[in-house]
Amino acid sequence: MRNARPGTEGHPPVVKSIYRAGNILLCLSNGVNTVTDIANRCQLSKSTVHRLLKALEESYIVSQDPLNHRYFIGPMITRLSSRPQNTHEYLITGALEEMRRLSDVSEETITLSTMTGIQYVHLSEIQSKHDLRVTEKGRRIRPLFMGATTKVLLSQLNDDKLRIALKNVKIDRVTNHTVTDKEVLMAQLREIRRQGYAVSRGEAVEGALCISARVKDYVLPVALSIVGPESRLESQVDVLIKELSASADQISRKIAGIFRAREVLPLSG
Repeated sequence: MRNARPGTEGHPPVVKSIYRAGNILLCLSNGVNTVTDIANRCQLSKSTVHRLLKALEESYIVSQDPLNHRYFIGPMITRLSSRPQNTHEYLITGALEEMRRLSDVSEETITLSTMTGIQYVHLSEIQSKHDLRVTEKGRRIRPLFMGATTKVLLSQLNDDKLRIALKNVKIDRVTNHTVTDKEVLMAQLREIRRQGYAVSRGEAVEGALCISARVKDYVLPVALSIVGPESRLESQVDVLIKELSASADQISRKIAGIFRAREVLPLSG
């Protein structure tokens, strides 16, 4: 007989079932799709996993392929996650204090972004205090591959995933500074991955400068960015890299605490 997962001892059966269902969904999101594999990963009996999967299937939270009998995330999850601001609300809330601090320090636009597939998703923004400003509002979802923010997001993928992503897209030149050579872009992404931040000048918008840093320990890649006119930001780049990196680290610690408060299955491995 399997032992109860850590954190469930002493709780009523319904609480244990919810906890187990959550870990099953994490398995499915990580490509663990069979009853046997899920049971091994979650340290549960196959009968328990089968019972929970059937309950989740009845609620459209998971669905089963009738041919290979594998389970997948269902349409209810897609519906619940259709609005990025709702899906990532605890990330946005956890980042707000540091975004306000950066807004006061830089007086420029501060953005928080993530990615799904190979699409950039704009989550939150504090606009610049200046009349002349650069803003992401109105561009909540757009293709990746240009500018510091999207490069920081891409750099959080491993090389294999990056090659697949780059192989299946055409990078259009938006400005004279847009990087369209995929080998050059790949080298830039590796360097950004190493240092944890990126700076771009006029790659997506002529005359705009963007500084972006990765936020770690979230379920998806996340980037925190400062963006504004190059003429105002250029002299402050070194200072703002330090401020931005400190804020990104603080947000990382805050959101990591949510997952570390109880044992949650890793997203890979």
